[in-house]
Amino acid sequence: MPLAPPQPRMPRIILIAVFVYGLCSAPAFAQQQNDSEHQGARAALISLAAASASLQAYDTYSTLSALNLGAVEANPAMRGLARRPAALVAVKAGVAASSILASALLWKQHHRKSAIALLVITNGTMTAVALHNASVLRSMRESRR
Repeated sequence: MPLAPPQPRMPRIILIAVFVYGLCSAPAFAQQQNDSEHQGARAALISLAAASASLQAYDTYSTLSALNLGAVEANPAMRGLARRPAALVAVKAGVAASSILASALLWKQHHRKSAIALLVITNGTMTAVALHNASVLRSMRESRR
């Protein structure tokens, strides 16, 4: 969930993590020709699912941390939830679970490229949100010093 205010600088470690994440997940699209490649694609799907859960967890943490420092939820649809930490955690867990379950269903129906693409797209979106939240959280912490 995006927070306000935006900050132009991002921590270097986050940029490196996003770069490494991109390198690890990009080859998954090419892996579906034979059994050994099938195993590689399956491993990519599992990694992407774990990343999805981690990104949702970080989004929850960074949102609640920034709100505690005085930030305002930028997404009007999530403002009510942001005031209720338990509800926010439940919704974020549901979002992570639904994208992971949807990709698993696509995988079982032999739509393997679509399963991987779904998680790549959702994780890319959540990575952008996480970077934004990290920037806002950092600026909020620096302004309190």
